[in-house]
Amino acid sequence: MKTALMASIGLAVVVALAGVVSLALIAPGTLTAPFGGSNPNPGSTSGGTGSTGGGSGGFGTLEVSVQDAPASVNWTHLWVTFARIQAHEANATNETGWFNVTQTGTVDLAALKTVSQLLGTANLAAGMYTQLRIDVSSATGVMENGTTVRFIVPSDVLKTDDPFNVTVGQTTSLTLDIDLSRSIVHADSKWLFVPVISAVQES
Repeated sequence: MKTALMASIGLAVVVALAGVVSLALIAPGTLTAPFGGSNPNPGSTSGGTGSTGGGSGGFGTLEVSVQDAPASVNWTHLWVTFARIQAHEANATNETGWFNVTQTGTVDLAALKTVSQLLGTANLAAGMYTQLRIDVSSATGVMENGTTVRFIVPSDVLKTDDPFNVTVGQTTSLTLDIDLSRSIVHADSKWLFVPVISAVQES
């Protein structure tokens, strides 16, 4: 009986010592590896085409033009002054990521039924852009009977939601088709100019 008891105690001591040795063999830091550790999995990096618009390290040219989408309107002239054009880079907030496009000023939309006119150009970092923002400062029209109308511009900002890419060393051309038949509103004896873009053509 005494011999068996001593054997059991000896076996327990051996098991306990083996457990201590096993704990001592665990390398420091390996228990924290599943929670990040010192070498977490690398995440995706920003930059390059389709991210911030400047990751490729090169530049391309953006040209913005405008034309009057074919429509039946009773205006011989419709001069619209664009005060500012900006392009918005992808993955930026609404408050940041805007780049100015050098604008040309006033265009006669009524004269652009079959041709387009350049609004502005810019040298932009290559990448994806998600929006154009165009400020319309004023609009004046001349009807077929000779009457001159100075339009009220309720919302002076014209926006597009068509993404486009700027490629290194190349020119991206965007043409905005403005539908005059829907942009000119006559209500309560007032003439309003609310520019409506019917299409954005990219080439």
